[in-house]
Amino acid sequence: MAKEFDIRRLESAHLEQAFHLATEVFAKQSTIHRALGIDLEEYRAYLRPSFTAMVEKQLSIVASDQATGLVLGCLIWTDFYNATFANHSVPKTFSPLVALTAALSAKYNRTFGPGEVALADMAAVSAGAEGQGLYQAMRRAAEDQARRRGYRFVVSELSSAKTQHVLLRKMGHRAVAEIAFDQFEYKAMKPFKDIVDPPSLILSECTL
Repeated sequence: MAKEFDIRRLESAHLEQAFHLATEVFAKQSTIHRALGIDLEEYRAYLRPSFTAMVEKQLSIVASDQATGLVLGCLIWTDFYNATFANHSVPKTFSPLVALTAALSAKYNRTFGPGEVALADMAAVSAGAEGQGLYQAMRRAAEDQARRRGYRFVVSELSSAKTQHVLLRKMGHRAVAEIAFDQFEYKAMKPFKDIVDPPSLILSECTL
């Protein structure tokens, strides 16, 4: 039976559930994270400060079960300007991932400032809620919210074949930058060369 869900802005009441869902999905399912052998608890310790900071931008979305209140999905958005120009200390384990996304961002040719381009940084849907259109519903809600805040564009880092299909084929987003996994080098190594599906990381864009 399909679940009935509520979609709203992510606030403190659902923060911990959303954090645990997003980190579990990325650590276990993301092709990039699996390629680096990232440990879930190490990932949570690393990500928690930036995850909280992104949620504080009040652009993120959560979907919860109407009957139980449990989080079924979340979409973590932030300001792309802040994400692009941030300067943090990065543990060695995560350095190739940070370098890859930085290289992709550097290919984005649009000139912009704060409050103009939103970044869809993380998306997660629980296993029990897949196949019910929840991801697209959260995207639409987040886009409406960003539009009301004055954002003009949203960009997304697409690392899975599924999200590339949904955004580029079904939702009409544009591919504006791309890096082939087997071509990306970090410290004379190719840490993502064994990823073949999809063959590349894509930055997509849509106009709000």
